[in-house]
Amino acid sequence: MQTLRRPLKLPTRPARQQAERKALWNEARSIQDAKFFTIGYSGRTAEDFVRLLKEAGVDCVVDVRYTPVSMYKPDFSRTNCQRILKGAGIEYLHIKELGVPRDIRARAISTGSRDVIWEWYDQNVVEQHLGTNLRELMKSKRRFALMCVEADPTECHRHRLFQALEDSGLQGYDL
Repeated sequence: MQTLRRPLKLPTRPARQQAERKALWNEARSIQDAKFFTIGYSGRTAEDFVRLLKEAGVDCVVDVRYTPVSMYKPDFSRTNCQRILKGAGIEYLHIKELGVPRDIRARAISTGSRDVIWEWYDQNVVEQHLGTNLRELMKSKRRFALMCVEADPTECHRHRLFQALEDSGLQGYDL
């Protein structure tokens, strides 16, 4: 008998549960000790997003979406986001190579599991790009935040970068 897989919906958890999981993620971390940040814009206004970045002293947002477009939150599409951040004195960088291509996301949705994304990402992005792109940012002494969509970092590929940076000895915090 063939088992029918339920399609993966992104995000998979309600907003309240995402907030609880985010708090657990940050439980042993602090903004003050962080050398880098990650942030998701889901459930936030552009004003809240900028306020959080400013409070943390972030001066550079690194967009880690493969395609920096948001149909539901146009303020977070590339051009608008860049303009909003510039107005707040925050630099915007898009590094497409740190994103997840549509075909990989589609595979995850069809299998009903993010494991497809995590496996692909670890093999094809973290190992290949962590050393070049992110280490250059670290050398620049910038206070940067890796930006993507999901509020819960564990539901987003940015947590794989986060873990790799922490494994290399840096402290992070998800805003």
